[in-house]
Amino acid sequence: MVWRLIVTAVAGYLIGSVSFGYLAGKIFKGKDIRDVGSGNAGTANAIRNYGWGVGAFTFVGDLVKGSIAALVGVALFGELGVYFNDVWVQSIFPGLNVIAGLDSHVAIYVGGVAAVIGHIFPVFLRFKGGKGVATSLGVFLIIMPLPALAVFLIAVIIIWLTKTMSIGSMIGMGLILVASLVFNWGNFWHHGTCALLLAVVLFYHRHNMVRLAEGKENQL
Repeated sequence: MVWRLIVTAVAGYLIGSVSFGYLAGKIFKGKDIRDVGSGNAGTANAIRNYGWGVGAFTFVGDLVKGSIAALVGVALFGELGVYFNDVWVQSIFPGLNVIAGLDSHVAIYVGGVAAVIGHIFPVFLRFKGGKGVATSLGVFLIIMPLPALAVFLIAVIIIWLTKTMSIGSMIGMGLILVASLVFNWGNFWHHGTCALLLAVVLFYHRHNMVRLAEGKENQL
């Protein structure tokens, strides 16, 4: 179990270290996104400086890598039970009844958290990356698909109304933890992962919170 979890963590981190904001800037604009705007390699900075198309590329890429990293451990342990036993997946695909062991159960969270760490501290970019929101969403779409999708839609509405990415991102991350406690009560790996990623995202949005309090936050 231990060596597979280590491999899962390393693989998740390396996957997370692939910065789609950086790639988008280089491919579409010939620039390093970290040299423009806020200097952040995430979706909001891509939208503000390169437009919605590049921003969408960045968002989708960062989201997908979170999902892939969360599934790496499942692949290594040869089980898809955690995913298919999720109550929401069961509601979509009734009859699936694959029982997963603790190993793959833990591996999903290990791979996902490692990807978010990789996104924030990418080894390929001298450890200067994004804030982890899109990658976290990719992880949540694996561990609780329908609640995560619902929260994402709420966050999009908030962002549309406020024109402020940080507000939607932070509220969305908070709602994810609430959804975990409501729909997955008693799964402490689940709660712990959601709480940890919320804490990480809030920490890296601390300057955004200061600007919001001062009425100086960047808008889309």
